Amino acid sequence: MTTHRIALITGGMGGLGEAIAIRLHAQGHRVVVTHSLGNTHVTAWIAEQHAQGRLFQTFAVDVADYDACRRCASDVLATVGPVDILVNNAGITQDM
Repeated sequence: MTTHRIALITGGMGGLGEAIAIRLHAQGHRVVVTHSLGNTHVTAWIAEQHAQGRLFQTFAVDVADYDACRRCASDVLATVGPVDILVNNAGITQDM
């Protein structure tokens, strides 16, 4: 019997995070990804993933805000369930 776990990938909508999300989904896990508050590509990204048979759930969060992260974790728990796999992939860059 295979146990399907809930995987949460922060910053999971591009690059390495997206690749990890796709791989975890292919392994049969339920995948949740976070994205930045200002991300204007969420709807198109979700549609693209859905077209490929991947039904990811997404949550917006400012990973630089501790309280926002706590709220997001609570929202994921209430909406999806307890997280079994956590991939902290989100990064914050500051151009100089």
